[in-house]
Amino acid sequence: MKNIFRIFIQDIRNIRKNLIIFIVVIGITILPALYAWFNIAANWDPYSNTGELPFAVCSEDKGYTFKNIKINAGDKIVDGLKENDKMGWRFVTSDEAIQGVKSGKYYAAVIIPKDFSKNLISVTTGNPEQAKLQYYVNNKINAIAPKITDKGIEAIEQSVDEQYVSTIAETASTVLGLTSEEIEDKKDELAEKLVDALNTAKDDIDSFSATNDLLISTLKSTDTLVKNTKSLIPGIKKDLSRAGIMIGDIKSVLDGVKDTAGQFTESIEELFDDGEIYADDISKRTDEIFEKVKEDSDLDVEKVIDKLNAIQSVSNVQLNKTKSIVKTLGRVNINLDVSVKMPLKHLNKGIDKINKLNEKNTDIVKKIKETGEIPSDAESQIEDIVSSIESEFTAARTAYKGIKSDIDKAFSKSMDSLDGIADFSTTLSLSDKDLKKVVDSGSDLIVSLEDIFINLDGYFKKIDKKIDDTIKHINNLKKDDTLENMLLPIIKNPKQLGEFISNPVETETNSIYPVDNYGSAMTPFYSSLALWVGGVVLVAVLAVDLTESYRRKILNTKPSQEFFGRYLLFFMMGQIQAWIIALGDLFFLKAQCKNPVLFVLTCLVSSFVYTLFIYSITITFSVIGKALAVIILVLQIAGSGGTFPVEVLPPAFRTMSPFLPFRYGIDAMRECIVGADMSSYWTNMGKLLLFLIPGLIIGLLLRKPCIKIIEFFNNKIEDSDLVI
Repeated sequence: MKNIFRIFIQDIRNIRKNLIIFIVVIGITILPALYAWFNIAANWDPYSNTGELPFAVCSEDKGYTFKNIKINAGDKIVDGLKENDKMGWRFVTSDEAIQGVKSGKYYAAVIIPKDFSKNLISVTTGNPEQAKLQYYVNNKINAIAPKITDKGIEAIEQSVDEQYVSTIAETASTVLGLTSEEIEDKKDELAEKLVDALNTAKDDIDSFSATNDLLISTLKSTDTLVKNTKSLIPGIKKDLSRAGIMIGDIKSVLDGVKDTAGQFTESIEELFDDGEIYADDISKRTDEIFEKVKEDSDLDVEKVIDKLNAIQSVSNVQLNKTKSIVKTLGRVNINLDVSVKMPLKHLNKGIDKINKLNEKNTDIVKKIKETGEIPSDAESQIEDIVSSIESEFTAARTAYKGIKSDIDKAFSKSMDSLDGIADFSTTLSLSDKDLKKVVDSGSDLIVSLEDIFINLDGYFKKIDKKIDDTIKHINNLKKDDTLENMLLPIIKNPKQLGEFISNPVETETNSIYPVDNYGSAMTPFYSSLALWVGGVVLVAVLAVDLTESYRRKILNTKPSQEFFGRYLLFFMMGQIQAWIIALGDLFFLKAQCKNPVLFVLTCLVSSFVYTLFIYSITITFSVIGKALAVIILVLQIAGSGGTFPVEVLPPAFRTMSPFLPFRYGIDAMRECIVGADMSSYWTNMGKLLLFLIPGLIIGLLLRKPCIKIIEFFNNKIEDSDLVI
């Protein structure tokens, strides 16, 4: 122990005797602090200075007028940015913006296109198009700048979103055309008017349904009459005295057919409408299923399967109706010689799509039963098929309207021709075969019309039930203030409601350990880095081994005594460096620090661990040890979690991170800066002190077997006259 202190005291005397060495020692104690302070000061608060970052903006928006409301979102964005100091906004032309980004004059640019407002409000036209901003960014200039400019464009998008929803809400109140007094004072009256209108519609549907039932009954009777009349045809020429009676029967049949045929084309068109209503019904059922799935993640999958099976049942009904329409139109093509190619094309596609929907439904149900989970893409797949079904029925109806007049003319022509059957002489000129052909054609037509009116009857009953349900809901709303509470804000203050809808959720941030600025947050990293750099500087400037003349002055020294005796000088210098760094951080830079005493203690302990470890590898491995100290420094800068969280680093760095002393020194300092959780603080300090063990093992145990190898290595280096 005496020799240890004798070595240390002799080192102090040598420093005092030599002025140059004294100045050098002063320099190497201050140098690491300067390294820390300059880096911390440079990163003090960069994100508050983004107002100096040049960001080009150009608006070419022509604006748009809707319902006498003039909208120019581009001008609103520009006006808002002029009052925003978060970026260095530069308002230029589009060519200047793009050229400026390419040349590096601007870090980024955003161009608002001519149709921006038009597309923004296109949702009101039924043909919505997404409004787009053209964003240009130069990633070459700086690695961090694009991340900052990305935040700038996000701010612009958020501003547009808020203005968009606000404008839509204001427009909605204008289109509604109601006053707040009408909503507040006449809510019941409005509801009664709505109920009366629905009841009137219900009565009309009931009346039409009754007429439809009568038509079905008449068609059945007519069909029976036609078949009976057909059996009378062979006796026409045998008993002319009964011809007048038979012709009268045929005329009655034809009159019934003519009355019924007059409603044929209208009925077919209503069945096309039924197809579109079916697609809308399936879409609503699908939305209902998956909305419940989103709201309740624990929803019983058996209920979902039941609802999907219900969709398949509805699809099968519509499938049969569509096939019936196809069959009927086929007869029109054959019997009336009218081309129905286009409606049939779209109807057949609709049938294929319905079959595809049924197959997809079956596949989804199968997957649910196998996995117990609903496929994530189930909703989108069903919606895509339903949308295509609706498109086919719409196209079929449009095509049918194009040939409807041709079918009506063909019917009229056929009826005019059939009127001749009532003429006795014409009847006599016809053969039995010709009469039977005419009557068979009429019978087929009656059967087709009967199928159509039966389908209409079912449709009327569904509509009737929906009207009853709607009336019930309206009567319930009369007792509820929900509707009133929803509409009144729109009418009274649409702008306020628009602001609420555009930003319904406000995040309240609660910082558990708030940091005043970025520089304070980076203080632990740069302070630890400076302490390690200080240790590297010490072994680079000061000798770790005793010279032979030095050993002769202090007799009988052991390797361990030489190790600790010389290390005391490194320890003292490292502690001075730590004091300067810590006090400079606190009082010169005025970095945030909740517990300055612990911060100074952490710097002192970190310096102790770092200097001992660096000293040990240097005294054992000489020049190689100095190189290792630098390599470890580089690894710690990347893998200690000082800048980026350890979790986002590449796998190799995440693996080595627990074995780097920096990590624990930095984490312990962070506890002092933002507020110490003592459990975490002492855990990190304990892990940091564990690195003393490998340092002592390297310096005391590995040194002796490595002495001869290192001496040989050093001699070769000295012979080269290249390395100090």
